[in-house]
Amino acid sequence: MDSIGKNIKLTLSGASHAPSVGCVLEGLPCGFKLDMDAVRFDLERRRAGNYALATPRREADDLIIVSGIKDGVTDGGPVSVTFPNREHDKNAYSPVARPSHADYAAWVKSGGAEDISGGGRYSGRMTLPLTFAGSVVRQLLKADGITVFSHISYIGSVEDAPFDPVMERAPELDPFFPLVDRTKREPMERLISETRDRGDTLACGLECAALGVPAGLGEPLFSGVESTLSRYLFMIPGLRGIDFADMRVLGSEMNDQFADGGRTVTNRSFGINGGIANGMPLIVKVRFRPVPSIGLPQTGYDLIGSKPVPLEIKGRHDTAILPRGAAAVEAAVCLGLYDLLLDHKRES
Repeated sequence: MDSIGKNIKLTLSGASHAPSVGCVLEGLPCGFKLDMDAVRFDLERRRAGNYALATPRREADDLIIVSGIKDGVTDGGPVSVTFPNREHDKNAYSPVARPSHADYAAWVKSGGAEDISGGGRYSGRMTLPLTFAGSVVRQLLKADGITVFSHISYIGSVEDAPFDPVMERAPELDPFFPLVDRTKREPMERLISETRDRGDTLACGLECAALGVPAGLGEPLFSGVESTLSRYLFMIPGLRGIDFADMRVLGSEMNDQFADGGRTVTNRSFGINGGIANGMPLIVKVRFRPVPSIGLPQTGYDLIGSKPVPLEIKGRHDTAILPRGAAAVEAAVCLGLYDLLLDHKRES
């Protein structure tokens, strides 16, 4: 399914080398004034054109509003947008499944019918409409006092300092390369450049936080904060791991002792107990696998001839999913939190 959501519904459409990608977002309130400049700013954060070490594919990411927004104001109907793919080139791809891509699995599932060029629906290109939807919802969350932000926790072997888990306000971060310790940018970029020159790619991780999340938001068991956010986050290609706690060996090290007002002295549970927000900063750590499109010789699988074949990938790819992926992670967290918030408001 290409749709998600209970109180709001997000449907994605298009593919990496289709004429366009887009989305339909249903369930937004009528009459909400959107800051479209802020939306475009989030799209710029995701766009490759703003980062010299990102993929050489240079899309303009032009936003075309089809319905649901008039003069920057939501009209109560489904918000439908599309983004033309001006740099799509199916001729660069042969019917050969690439190692650790979704090509083979998608080909088998569809009986060979699905267009898998450039990764098809499984491409990072699909995070563009996701980022749009999350940026819209980010503004609705902000109106309720909730802010969402993130930083790169590591790229390869280079690590950033972590967020203060009991922070009461967001730190100042460079939105295009967010780091708590800005001195880490130079060694990260040097590592990205050296790895790219070798034709290889890097694993990386991100720490995303939300402040202002009300205690009591979420449900136990199947509709908890963790399970809801995970459904949105695992849409992002390459995202392979999620942590919702600062895991310690002993319970005496892990437990968060209470202080005045229901706050806790530490926040090793990352703001969630029993699937429900506890009023502390909500933190989620995500891990990305190395981009599987590498420039080194590999063995692919000829989907027509049904046999392994030598393969050298010549496409346009990132060396690391971050920093561009930060905007998509924040978008996913915003969408999940807003869906939960609508339930919380009805219960309050």
